Amino acid sequence: MFTLFTFIILALSPEELLSKVDSVAIFPHSIGVMEETIITTTGKKRTFKIKFYTKNGMDKQLMVYIFPPQVRGNSFLIIGDNVWAYFPETGRIRKIASHAKKQKMMGSDFTYEDMTMGTYKKKFKPVNLNEEKDIYVLTLVPKENVKISYGKLVLRVDKKTYVPLVVDFYRKGEDKPYKTLIQEDIKIVDYIPTPMHVVMRNNETGSETEIRTIRIDYKTKVEDDLFSPKRLREVSEE
Repeated sequence: MFTLFTFIILALSPEELLSKVDSVAIFPHSIGVMEETIITTTGKKRTFKIKFYTKNGMDKQLMVYIFPPQVRGNSFLIIGDNVWAYFPETGRIRKIASHAKKQKMMGSDFTYEDMTMGTYKKKFKPVNLNEEKDIYVLTLVPKENVKISYGKLVLRVDKKTYVPLVVDFYRKGEDKPYKTLIQEDIKIVDYIPTPMHVVMRNNETGSETEIRTIRIDYKTKVEDDLFSPKRLREVSEE
């Protein structure tokens, strides 16, 4: 008498994996403080502390610079693809024009475009999926009619948490990554896998921007009316 065991391996499709990757980054709200260090091509370092608020994943973001004193109160509001900036020295709130979104944000290796990317599915579609021992390798390309600087992204996704540990950004028509995002020191905070250390590296210039999360709270509710251009000056002066 023989017993037949049938093993069925249910492999994820590229679309299913992308949904899981995005789901990790979709949380109701967060409040925290991060330290950002910009390392220039000459090795010079500049460090900032930033208080941040988010809503609906990263669809709504508010960042207020609190250190050093010369940039204290500089603030950025992101809602979808729209970005507003407030600088106390001018006292003006201005909207960042579409053509300016490829510029570096406060001299970092993150552009305004990077900051408005939101979930990957919003602007990209998966075209290829490979597996390694502990990693999924997922390739994304822009959706039709989406205007974005990158020709493709290659994500190396942790199989346990579905957090992209490495993201390579390719310009259109190029076969070497222009920039690389590294996410590490993954901690479970309020049941959410959270990269506590993030680095964006410019592979052409050698500059990089390092972000360390000092404190993050996913439980405290963040009100919708905080994310208003009209309140940007008020919030930056608190």
